[in-house]
Amino acid sequence: MTKNVMVLVDEQHGLDSVTAAVEACGVRVQRVMRGMRTIVGAVSDDAAIQRVQQMDGVASVREEKSFAVPPNHRDIPQ
Repeated sequence: MTKNVMVLVDEQHGLDSVTAAVEACGVRVQRVMRGMRTIVGAVSDDAAIQRVQQMDGVASVREEKSFAVPPNHRDIPQ
């Protein structure tokens, strides 16, 4: 199952070098938000998340949470 993650890069490390290292750990990088020093990507296993959490330059890794809205039904107010 694919999980979306946000990786926060610390101030002491270069964003580009950490992005390359994160990709090498198995994260499919989708977006780099330079102003926030954040990498957004997807992983297919929990081991990749653990590898990224242990990397130099990574301040934190957060898994994106999801939710679902029930389908519209005439008897249920929306």
